[in-house]
Amino acid sequence: MALKFLSCALFAAFVAVGCGDDSTSGGGGTGGATGGAGGEGGTGGSGVQCDVCTDYGAAVPAAVDEIVNRAATDPQFEADFAPLVMAGDAAVTAFKASLTAFVSDAYGCTTGTYEGPSMVEAHTGLDITQEEYDAFVGLIAGVLADAGVPDDYIGECFAPALTDPTFAADFIGK
Repeated sequence: MALKFLSCALFAAFVAVGCGDDSTSGGGGTGGATGGAGGEGGTGGSGVQCDVCTDYGAAVPAAVDEIVNRAATDPQFEADFAPLVMAGDAAVTAFKASLTAFVSDAYGCTTGTYEGPSMVEAHTGLDITQEEYDAFVGLIAGVLADAGVPDDYIGECFAPALTDPTFAADFIGK
């Protein structure tokens, strides 16, 4: 269970912007956010210019680090992260690196660096509830806001697919 929230949340926070089918097909698809709301050069519904790779690509490792750290100590998620934390610093560091690679590949900032499972494969059997999904998305939004990402950018560039039932279905109830 420890990995379910982090994988879902990182994927949702950074890839929620029009990634298409490649983003959940595993193997570091190159279907990154290259258009539409939040894509490279795309414009959100209120006119926010969204270019995630240029604007925030370099910050992905720090955001991943903070999301994992907060989740591991948040009373709502700490039990789920306990197995990862108990596996030791090397396991946590490796997990963060893998998720950083996934996020970077999904946006098209890098290509072929993520070598893990698809999001559907990674979350099957974890029974993530809508409430868990929503709460973790809230944690991510908090990390992004605390890092200085403007609310309108979060709402227009990171959030659109989070409210898409098709996107959420890759995680919830699997």
